[in-house]
Amino acid sequence: MALLNWTSEYSVGVDSIDKQHQKLFDMLNELHDAMKLGKGGQVAPIVLKSLVQYTRQHFADEERMMLRANYPEFARHKAEHDKLTADVVQMVHDFEAGKIPLSMKLLDFLRQWLQKHINDADKRYTASMLAAGIH
Repeated sequence: MALLNWTSEYSVGVDSIDKQHQKLFDMLNELHDAMKLGKGGQVAPIVLKSLVQYTRQHFADEERMMLRANYPEFARHKAEHDKLTADVVQMVHDFEAGKIPLSMKLLDFLRQWLQKHINDADKRYTASMLAAGIH
């Protein structure tokens, strides 16, 4: 069973962003699957680094679109992105340094953050994006 299942409830109405969100779901599911098979320690460093890199690219793409759409809550939204990026980079560093174990707590934090961020913050920009012709 997947940790996260993509459904239309997560759609923000912008195809490229929805596809990126689906990729983030897939990456978390990959890590979750490896953990269930007892291979989390082998897979985690690779997946976590990829997740950080992909998330940075996703946030940059999303922020460019928000600016193009003159999204009025851009600064607040970007601050959320910056905080998550810093938190995840710190977690990866702590994991690699042996300070924290790979656990469901980490995966659960990422899952909850992603779900809440999409359904809260990301859905608030949908109207601005669509009004600017960004689909």
